[in-house]
Amino acid sequence: MKNTYYIMGCKVTISQVDDVLNYTVEEPTLTLEEEKALKSQVQLPQNSIEKINYYREKMEKFGNLTCLMLDKNVEEIECIDISKPLNVKIKGLGRATTNIKVSRDEILDIFSKFMDSKNYRRIGEFIIIENDKFRGIIKVKEDINFNIIKNDNYSESITELISEGYLNKYSATYLWHIIENSGIIIINGNKRIANSLAFSLVNLVYNKFNKIVVVSKSKIRKLNELIILNGVKNLDIIDYYNPDLVLFDYVNSDVITKIIDLNIQNKGVIVLSGFPDNTTFLSSLLKFQLLSLSKLPTVLVEIIGNYVNIHELYSTRTKVRVRKVCKKGIMNKKEFNYSIILKNKINTNNLDLKISIIENLTNNNILDKYEIREKVAKIGEKIEPEI
Repeated sequence: MKNTYYIMGCKVTISQVDDVLNYTVEEPTLTLEEEKALKSQVQLPQNSIEKINYYREKMEKFGNLTCLMLDKNVEEIECIDISKPLNVKIKGLGRATTNIKVSRDEILDIFSKFMDSKNYRRIGEFIIIENDKFRGIIKVKEDINFNIIKNDNYSESITELISEGYLNKYSATYLWHIIENSGIIIINGNKRIANSLAFSLVNLVYNKFNKIVVVSKSKIRKLNELIILNGVKNLDIIDYYNPDLVLFDYVNSDVITKIIDLNIQNKGVIVLSGFPDNTTFLSSLLKFQLLSLSKLPTVLVEIIGNYVNIHELYSTRTKVRVRKVCKKGIMNKKEFNYSIILKNKINTNNLDLKISIIENLTNNNILDKYEIREKVAKIGEKIEPEI
């Protein structure tokens, strides 16, 4: 057994030899130009930015634990003996031995960066830290050891959603194509998967759009390279930024009005509604709101249990209709082509290239959002298989 993938330029290999599971990290090597850019704002290609972001994360936060903390497949990090390589728990596979060691001073430095009065406790010889990223316990005597359990935060990788069976290559490409062509996607149901899908779509269109705005009802964590508007009272402030895509993490009557206004201006919109399913969301709308949305390229996604169902809104004169696009995330090529053609305002350029990109991401288990953005940036070029 051998599985290889990349996390912000780090090559991760999971292998099994004689019933022993190993987790090996090879860090990226920076060129002289990239090392200079690490300390400045020099513009570089995406693959260089990815490596630089990794080393910034390493310097500012997690040191030698960085790749382990960023890898969604790693659920737990364990150190029993500081002189030996770390152990990790890998999702669906169990415990593995890594090629990574940390020193006593380094692990104390890492923990100190996340200690404040709200999330820090000391019980005897143990320090306990709990935050939105992880729960860590460290024994601080000479024979130092520690355990870090990562929180189950949402992924930002379309690859992971496909591998977990929520979507297939056609349903993923369909949603990507709709939002890239300034459609409206309203996501209902399971909050964690809804967040994952929303930001996975953002990463797929990141290179296409110059400005992406996230409008949040409450304080949202910092998202690099996105414009965050927290607790907005007047939604017209969005127009000041002239965005290409707007993501709302809540919905109310004012938001619906703004969604319609933005889409008429040819802006893409993604909405995390908070409603449990499509039917409940539609029942919350006023008749004129429903009719307005049905005249725009509006797609409804519901995440119920382990399944994703996709529907389209359309209208015949004054009657609103709902058409099933796919059930349980499964769509074949014929259904895919039919659904795209039905949206006569949506162009059909690059469809086969998009499918090739999704296949490439999935076949090579590419989870890192920066690497996904880099692959998507190559649309229009020949897609070569990974070696």
